[in-house]
Amino acid sequence: MTTMNPLERKARNSFIKGLVIAGLIGLIGIIILVIILMRMRGEEQARLDAQKDVYVLRTAVQSGTVITQDMFTTVGADANVAPIDALTASSFSTLAYDEEGNELQVVAKIDIAANTIVTANMLTSSDNINTDDVRVEEYNMISLPADLETGDTVDVRLRMPDGTNYIVVSKKKVTVMDQGGIPSLNTISLELSEGEILMMSNAIVESYIMEGSRLYLTRYVEPGMQAGAITTYVPSGDVQNLIAQDPNIVNEAKQELINRINSYGQLNRGNINDELNSMDADDRADAVSTGTTSEISSAQDARQSYLDSMQ
Repeated sequence: MTTMNPLERKARNSFIKGLVIAGLIGLIGIIILVIILMRMRGEEQARLDAQKDVYVLRTAVQSGTVITQDMFTTVGADANVAPIDALTASSFSTLAYDEEGNELQVVAKIDIAANTIVTANMLTSSDNINTDDVRVEEYNMISLPADLETGDTVDVRLRMPDGTNYIVVSKKKVTVMDQGGIPSLNTISLELSEGEILMMSNAIVESYIMEGSRLYLTRYVEPGMQAGAITTYVPSGDVQNLIAQDPNIVNEAKQELINRINSYGQLNRGNINDELNSMDADDRADAVSTGTTSEISSAQDARQSYLDSMQ
């Protein structure tokens, strides 16, 4: 067995010592790295724990727009930064259903930009869900605001020759009909219940009869924030009887119409009857005939323009 000289032994010991030191340094580095990773993981978990899933609108909506759940996307937001009343799946359900589980209509109270975290106070809910008797009705005899646009929320009003003014139907979304790619000058559509259709029909005929009367629209400024106006127009006795007997009018709506007639009937209807009775019967018939003929002609022209645009 050969004997290692002192220089070789010293070199070997130095090498071993270097390996040990390098190993210790590497081990310390690994321990530090593990500690850093564990701390980062803990911080990330804490961040995730502090997040809550909130609703963000996919597209911009206007005040008064009906809001449905598919209009949202869910994002994680820091709970320390997100609004306290930020909308979530749970809070939206609270708005969309009453305590009995009946579906409600959720409506934007204000204009909301796309990608906005929506808060509960931006929305409201009502039981104004379409009933089985709701239909789309077109009208071309109503005076329209110059800058009326599809989606505006309106009341239909009847102004009498003596200046009195009655609300015929309240808070309706209007659609301006399209003719050949151009918005119609005079034709709109409204979604109305059976009772409202009868009220509109009566008001239209009476606007034809009463020279100087005007059937027109007024717009809401903030439809999401403003409650619908109380309707004050009272139809003729014949239409009142028809409303009471019409099986197509849901019972709740029928009772509301009857209550309105009882509240305003004597005063408002009396004023309208006085105006109508001041006219000769033949003149009234001629006025209705002229107005109806003009209405039919306008409808035919609008239909022809639509068909021409399809070709």
